[in-house]
Amino acid sequence: MANLTNKELAAIKDQMTAEQTLICKYSVYAKTINDEHLSCKCKEIAQKHQEHYNKLMSMLS
Repeated sequence: MANLTNKELAAIKDQMTAEQTLICKYSVYAKTINDEHLSCKCKEIAQKHQEHYNKLMSMLS
């Protein structure tokens, strides 16, 4: 891991929080939407944000 400044660490942590929020939102949407196609899309979007979150997490380890 490259040495990150405090500002960079704060930005990564802020983005991780945003990604967690999006994961939760789209997971709830996927469970509550009755349209199967839209529900599937929401699951895909939640998974993509999970990948983003995991990538950001790897920057911190």
